[in-house]
Amino acid sequence: MVNGQKVNDYAISNDMVGFNQLLGDLKQVTNPQIIFEATGVYSRRLQAFLDMHELRYVMMNPLEAKRKTKDDLHQNKTDKLDALYLAKLQSEHPQRLAYVQSEEYQELMANNRIYEQASHDLITNRNRLHKAIQLTFPEIEHLMVNPRGKNYWSIVLRFPHPDIVLETKEADIIDFLKGLTGIGKKRANDIAQSLIRLAKVACPAVKKNSAHIRGLKMAINNILSAEEECQTALQEMAKLAPKRDLEILTSIPGIGKNTALRIISELGDIRRFNNPSQLNAFVVVDIFDKIFYFGVLILLS
Repeated sequence: MVNGQKVNDYAISNDMVGFNQLLGDLKQVTNPQIIFEATGVYSRRLQAFLDMHELRYVMMNPLEAKRKTKDDLHQNKTDKLDALYLAKLQSEHPQRLAYVQSEEYQELMANNRIYEQASHDLITNRNRLHKAIQLTFPEIEHLMVNPRGKNYWSIVLRFPHPDIVLETKEADIIDFLKGLTGIGKKRANDIAQSLIRLAKVACPAVKKNSAHIRGLKMAINNILSAEEECQTALQEMAKLAPKRDLEILTSIPGIGKNTALRIISELGDIRRFNNPSQLNAFVVVDIFDKIFYFGVLILLS
């Protein structure tokens, strides 16, 4: 679009072929203005391509784009018409150019997404494990004060059914327990006695060769994997996060290091906001977020 008038329109493929076609046309224009909707992972490829060629652009939130083009509502919504109305919007009311964050901040956000997914998987598989244990060996949940953690998962993985406990020599059970982190001879003996006692009173709903045992083991392996992914993501975020920002956030009561890392990773480079209102619009702050809002505002000063 030039001076508010459409010059050409065409569709491109979301790959290097399509992007190079677009680049060729952009090179024919002096100071081109590029605008598109942010569509998650699909627009990220175009965004990365434009960043690589140092081309500035406007990347609009789909809801914001809809609101700002509401006067041009159309009956038959299509990608072609959406692109036309976005171009018209930029021509008549230029939008703020997207802030290109450094690779460090992009990696911070990517690690935070991995952490979120792993945390979700952790909760899901813990629930699956609890349901499976109710069928295979519910009493084992009373083996430890806190029935979670790598040692607990390892014990349940090795002894998912009371019959397996009762078929195993006590000495072998103790040897297995001593191989776990932080468990000495006396502690191993105490846990073994408790495990055998619980196995003797257990009344499982399924046999030791039931498919539910496989489901239980799968849930535990998923839990162990998710926990490892969470820790790895946090370690990577700790390496990348600006130390000064981390110090400021952790100085706020109620915000620990892990929470601070995730706030920094989610917000990105906060210095791209010119004022608190822009930050408000990005975060969509509500009453429950006031403590985080306060902590974030400190970074602006």
